[in-house]
Amino acid sequence: MPLPRFLMGPEFLIELIYSIIVMFSCLVIYFKTREIYNLSSYKSIKYFRMTFLFFAISYFLRFFSRVIMLVLALSGPVFFPRELPSLTTLLLVYTGLMTTFYLFYSISMKRLGKILPETTDYLHVLAIFISSTVIFLNLAIIYVGISVLLLSIMLFLGYSDYVNSKRKKSLSPFSIVYFLLILFLMLNIFDVLIPGFFMGIRTMIYIASLFLFLLILYKVLKILRVESNDRKKKQT
Repeated sequence: MPLPRFLMGPEFLIELIYSIIVMFSCLVIYFKTREIYNLSSYKSIKYFRMTFLFFAISYFLRFFSRVIMLVLALSGPVFFPRELPSLTTLLLVYTGLMTTFYLFYSISMKRLGKILPETTDYLHVLAIFISSTVIFLNLAIIYVGISVLLLSIMLFLGYSDYVNSKRKKSLSPFSIVYFLLILFLMLNIFDVLIPGFFMGIRTMIYIASLFLFLLILYKVLKILRVESNDRKKKQT
């Protein structure tokens, strides 16, 4: 059986490599930030770590869904249950929402920590409800609208904190990382909105997103290295 054209092009391979690199980068950040969270117990760092955990799960699902497409093309639709692609898409929307929710919690904890609920269990229920609605009613605009709204609020809060911190000369080293993460999520939304036949534009988005994420990884590892060196100096 000949492979479909989109599976034979370089874009498919680029997306697979892109998903693998982002997934492993997320896991590196998640595990590397464990020590700093254990020492500080800051909730913003806890939600920061959870953001990258759900990033990793989301990109694992993206990679898994592309592998399914490849196997289906090679073996035919009998190999997997017919509902599997829809279930994978449902999980992708759910993990995408949870990534945005946790990033929102991490950024807004300084400003809204007193009014935000202590538990995040309701976020999972909300994400499941929204993702189910998006898939069963085929309304991707709901996912896009909620994501754009939250990202706009985060951008405003992040910029406001940046201005205040700069005025007080107490700028958080994570400020740039948060800004890069918001840009990365915005690029992901463009990816959702772009039709399949604009593969050239989608490839450019993947390249830009990959550059952004590697920059995020570099920034986080640099911050952790500085934090580690400071702790060693204090101990000596």
